[in-house]
Amino acid sequence: MRSKSRRRRKIIKYVAPLVVLAAVVGLGFRLLDWAEHESPPAVAAAPATTAPAERTAALPPLNLPADDAAHASGMEWWYYSGILDAQPGGGRYAFHVAVFVANSLIKHTVMHVALTDLQTGQRRIQQSRTGGLPAKPTRGGFDFQQEGWRVTGSGASHSITANFDGIELALQLHDEQPVMAHRAAGSGTPGLLDFGESGISYYYSRPRMAAEGLLRVGTNAAQQVGGPVWFDHQWGEFDVTQLGWNWLALHLSDGSDVMVYQLFDREGRSVATTGTVSKAGNLHPLAPGEVQLTPQRRWTSPRSKIDYAVEWALRLPSGEHRVQPFFDDAEFDASTTSANIYWEGPIKVSGSTQGEGFMELSGYERLKPAPAASK
Repeated sequence: MRSKSRRRRKIIKYVAPLVVLAAVVGLGFRLLDWAEHESPPAVAAAPATTAPAERTAALPPLNLPADDAAHASGMEWWYYSGILDAQPGGGRYAFHVAVFVANSLIKHTVMHVALTDLQTGQRRIQQSRTGGLPAKPTRGGFDFQQEGWRVTGSGASHSITANFDGIELALQLHDEQPVMAHRAAGSGTPGLLDFGESGISYYYSRPRMAAEGLLRVGTNAAQQVGGPVWFDHQWGEFDVTQLGWNWLALHLSDGSDVMVYQLFDREGRSVATTGTVSKAGNLHPLAPGEVQLTPQRRWTSPRSKIDYAVEWALRLPSGEHRVQPFFDDAEFDASTTSANIYWEGPIKVSGSTQGEGFMELSGYERLKPAPAASK
């Protein structure tokens, strides 16, 4: 018996490290299409006699403005989207600017920018990718500079400069509304979302930043532009290769700002539909029964052949709404920078309340069936 016991101990001694190594290697292959991720933070189990604690409660709380800055997380992004009115001339333009940072054995920074003329539908996009972090050290903020673009922010004041494809855009932005710290309904940890097996994410928005600046298109004279801009900042150890999403950021005529997201798995099955409503500084996390997002019409990209749900019926506590794109073709092919293809563009809201905003449809290229509507 002692001989068998010794052999068993030897097996454990040499096999156990291999099991651990295999587990580590397995985690290393959980990619966000183009970068490796660390595993989600470990959380101690709650005593058996008490209700399970929120995993998010074990993490440091959201701390602004310090958390405006970059973090050493697996994935992080800073995202601006908005519709600008131009003077003189009365033209309107929709834009989004995004900075993505992925930390793995090699850190990568990606920048995306798109501008759509809402009169003609003409759309210009640009993207860039570089190793490292092209940013100046900034306490409690960020200052990214790459190939003629600059994105800076700290607290309530931000600025964007983007020169690309005959476009010159320069904006100064400042908060008009309180920060929107997203959380699940019933959660006690604002600014944190638990995606289950896919990890945990910090997430907050500055939903209505007033933007003012200059826009020059081609050889035309520069125009004064301004309008409300939505800013998102999200980071953490989460693996979204297992999920896709439909995301809406809305400025409504009743004065409310609304973020809605619907997560779906690789088979197109709805995982969760939730979000946040902000009005007069009051935040209301949407419970699953308070929001429903149902696809109404689809559009297939002639380039990628990806089929997107571009029109939606949206039910909120404020009533029934119809969400429609200004233009169907708002696909952004980021295959060369972030190794994905997504839909990102301006939308109109009608129904119980009028409004405008932006929509992002991500993960559709990994789907076989279409994403199901939430129940």
